[in-house]
Amino acid sequence: MRTLIEGGDIVAYHDGGHRLLRGGVLLLEDDRVAFVGRRHAGPVDRRLDAAGKLVIPGLVNVHCHATTEAGGRLIADVGRRDFFQNGFLNYNAAPPGIPGLDQRADRALGGRWALVEMLRNGCTTVVEMGAADDALVATAGEIGVRAYLTPGYKSASYRLGRDGQLVYEWDEADGLQGLERARRFIERHHGAHGARVRGMLFPLQVDTCSPELLRATRKAADELSVGIEIHAGQNLLEFHEMLRRHGRTPVEFLADTGILGRDAILGHCIISTAHHLAALPQGRDLELLAASGTSIAHCPLVFARRGNALESFHRYRAAGINIGLGTDTYPRDLISEMRWASLLCKVVEHDFTVATAADVFGAATLGGARALGREDLGRLAPGAKADVVIVDLAKMRIGPYRDPIRALVQCGTGDDVDHVLVDGRTVVEGGRVLGVDERRLLAEAQREAERLWASVPEWDWRHRTAEEFSPSSLPPLDTDLR
Repeated sequence: MRTLIEGGDIVAYHDGGHRLLRGGVLLLEDDRVAFVGRRHAGPVDRRLDAAGKLVIPGLVNVHCHATTEAGGRLIADVGRRDFFQNGFLNYNAAPPGIPGLDQRADRALGGRWALVEMLRNGCTTVVEMGAADDALVATAGEIGVRAYLTPGYKSASYRLGRDGQLVYEWDEADGLQGLERARRFIERHHGAHGARVRGMLFPLQVDTCSPELLRATRKAADELSVGIEIHAGQNLLEFHEMLRRHGRTPVEFLADTGILGRDAILGHCIISTAHHLAALPQGRDLELLAASGTSIAHCPLVFARRGNALESFHRYRAAGINIGLGTDTYPRDLISEMRWASLLCKVVEHDFTVATAADVFGAATLGGARALGREDLGRLAPGAKADVVIVDLAKMRIGPYRDPIRALVQCGTGDDVDHVLVDGRTVVEGGRVLGVDERRLLAEAQREAERLWASVPEWDWRHRTAEEFSPSSLPPLDTDLR
């Protein structure tokens, strides 16, 4: 199948970076890019008119969670101060023997919701952090997304004591069994659906994994030839827990256990020795990350909601650290995450010249591909995978523009995505995922979230209702207005 995309502004890859080709053509042959240039006169099987639109490589989302995000939506603007800007502990840490909110969720529905949302927003490649099962693999195959999927594992669970204090409930055998389950999952599914589904190893959090589990993870990753991603540097609580427990920062601990490397991604790494909250002088975290070739999955929005920011996108890149972008929780809109990455870095650095539109666009494409060791993703060049996103910039919200990349980063959202192709196959057309009843899926997600919110008294250590846990933004109107 030869597909010609013509008439748009094409972001082409040449000589190590992105270039802008105005009014060009892009020829796809089966699952690969065959030609990028001014014009093509040969025969084709179909044509896509991209006149007045922006044609970009498929976005690479290197960190996301496939749920309805009922928990994340519950804790907006609220939460425990002693969790130090952490969000997920507020709804996943429950008393012993009681499942937290995420453990009660319909994983199949949450996974479908998340993958559909990301695909329609232009993410052609996603790394799902550890909630995968056979159903999620099937969904990825059905809708056509490229995905890295494996169930996660850990040595310890977050629990709350009688007075609400956070404790770690350790079960080393369960962690090692989880690693073995992940290995078998990869052996069963790696390369499925035309090699669009691949595996990675996901030891879930640096503070819930023992040194023994992490060393076993490194050994398994080398044997399986797969990458590793782990949450690290998520919050101040975790950072100082690792210092107290091991006398090492999270990054130093991961270096000691062999996790760092060119095939490794650290989810977030907000709190490092480069962050002012760490209050740890003479730190070498950035040096260790750069020397090892470890990548960072930067998810700016979820941390901005908790009052924190990476310090900084610019500083990490200047140190030689590769950064990819992720959406983490909600909304799963990597186009908007580019804007957050740019603006928060400018605020942190007090410098409007850093974290440019080109920088964050590169992180969402080439940076993510580099983190996954994929030279065939995140770019439009002959031989690359035919993963393409066509964005309609003719919107009142976007307005007049001179530079389409700045327009995309400064004004765009996932709602501006018009077409998405993965392996040369159209999977999103007219802004809708083909074969998916999005209205019905949204209604199902709403019902699921309401079911989970009704369960708050069952796992909240103070037995509060959802309204007591997270009061509505506005009080109800309890009288008629005349």
